[in-house]
Amino acid sequence: MNYQVFLFICVLVRCTLAFCPTFLKNQTTCSCSSYIDGVVIQCSGQNGPAVVEQLKKTPIDIRELALENANIVEIGRNAFRNLRIKKLILDNNRIRALHPQAFRGLESVMLELSISKNKLTAIPTESLIGMRALRVLSLRCNNIGDIKKPAFQNMSSMIDLNLECNQICNIEGGAFNGVKNTLQNLILDNNCLSAVPSDALQGLDNLIGLHMKYNEIKELGNMQLTNLSSLTILSLTGNKISMIESDFMPKAENLRYLYLSNNNLQTIEAGVLRQFKQVQVIDMSYNYLTKITGDMFSGLEHLQHFNLEGNQIKDIASGAFATTPLLLLWLRNNCLGSVSPNLFQGTPFLRQPLSFAHLANLHTLDLSHNKIHTIEPSAIIGSDYLMVRLQENPMVCLQDGFHVMNGKEAINLTTEPNLICQTNYTNDLEDVCPKNSEVPQPPLCCLKSMPKADKISTLPLTKTTAPTSGPLDVHPHGFHNKKFNTERFMRLSRRPPGYRTSPFLRYRLPAKTKPTEIVKLGMGPKNEGSQVERSSRFDKHLEKIRSQLPPYVRIESKDKEEFVEFMSDSHVHSVQTQDHKQQ
Repeated sequence: MNYQVFLFICVLVRCTLAFCPTFLKNQTTCSCSSYIDGVVIQCSGQNGPAVVEQLKKTPIDIRELALENANIVEIGRNAFRNLRIKKLILDNNRIRALHPQAFRGLESVMLELSISKNKLTAIPTESLIGMRALRVLSLRCNNIGDIKKPAFQNMSSMIDLNLECNQICNIEGGAFNGVKNTLQNLILDNNCLSAVPSDALQGLDNLIGLHMKYNEIKELGNMQLTNLSSLTILSLTGNKISMIESDFMPKAENLRYLYLSNNNLQTIEAGVLRQFKQVQVIDMSYNYLTKITGDMFSGLEHLQHFNLEGNQIKDIASGAFATTPLLLLWLRNNCLGSVSPNLFQGTPFLRQPLSFAHLANLHTLDLSHNKIHTIEPSAIIGSDYLMVRLQENPMVCLQDGFHVMNGKEAINLTTEPNLICQTNYTNDLEDVCPKNSEVPQPPLCCLKSMPKADKISTLPLTKTTAPTSGPLDVHPHGFHNKKFNTERFMRLSRRPPGYRTSPFLRYRLPAKTKPTEIVKLGMGPKNEGSQVERSSRFDKHLEKIRSQLPPYVRIESKDKEEFVEFMSDSHVHSVQTQDHKQQ
């Protein structure tokens, strides 16, 4: 009975269980999974374009199609014609151009598109026009430059746009007009913006998250963010911000998370932060603040988590945090020299003459890695649930101090050998603030796995070959080279004595001489019969070699071999980081 009801419902909603095509069963470079709303096909390697041509002959709903590491240089006209693809992934290729009709037929079907880690130098505006069903678009890790015109037209469903790790230094006004009514998340991290693109962001009424980490923004000027009534998350980590104006974001009613860590802030004028009165989380770690004045943080009526780690704070005025309902306060890696009973006092809300008694909600205070030599009696007493962290301070490391004070109890950890007090305070100078060595470094941006090709053909050919003698293709933000560990390779290979003279030893061509195939998607395969014939001859030759191998050589399929990272413990030959933001 239940089965009949299910079939009846399926007939009403026209649902069918998609099955993987039979030609994918023997594929080693592609995997396929069946779901009620379509199949998921993931291909990595040269066979990807050929799989697309086969899929065109098989009517099937595709929930996700991934064509990665296929050396595709161009998406041709009607490349996915007669296909129903909801999510298309074209990452880790060499795509430089897309035909204006590359996605013809997918306008009302495709929901997600990713063309990350490719060679695009501009937004493929012509190819994206009219993609009215597209919700998520990722163009991260390309070579996209300044955006000078409305780049997204007739895309009425766009929600999430990722332009991270490109070379965008300027965005002109109106660039996002085509998605201004729907866009909710915009990622512009790791570009070269020198200022907040105010004109381009005008009118994004539904924008919830704005991410501009690791750019070159120097100040937050007046009226730079206006009419962003829905903005909840603003991330500006890793810029060069040294000043915040009082009217930077005059209407921040819904802003809850503000990230300003790893910038150049030395001071904040009184009243500047009142514009963020609804903010619950602020991260100002790893700036250059030296003093907290009494009115610096006034107006933060809903602040619960405040991170001031890694500054150079020596003094905190009485009542600096009195108007904030703090739950977590991080002050580690600063230059505080003492904790006195009036450190957090001086406000009408004070209920007891104790440092943290008026902060009834505060349950974690991190004062570790400072210069604290003394704590006056009753200075640490607060609520019964307050935890104060004091590790790596002179008072703990030079005498019997306490690492953690939790409520009414104190835990003495100074007797634990080699676990605490790693800083030498014997000749410490109280007036010298130690240099912070724990400043987080910007992440490497877009480390690609595809080797560079000396020649790339855009002619309407099926395949061409190019030697892969170039290094790894790495985004200009950084690269990381390692020296091959020959000793470890030989040790783990466990070859028997005399292997150097063994007649059965097979040599592999160096990677730099191995040809790499480059593909233009949308063109049918060429000489497929001859390729199958060559593959058959190679398989027979391989079987002949295997039959001659000595008994001590174990043969297993490649997917069963134990993976060993031969470079995991090798010495780093050279490590270089190139960041356009670091001077």
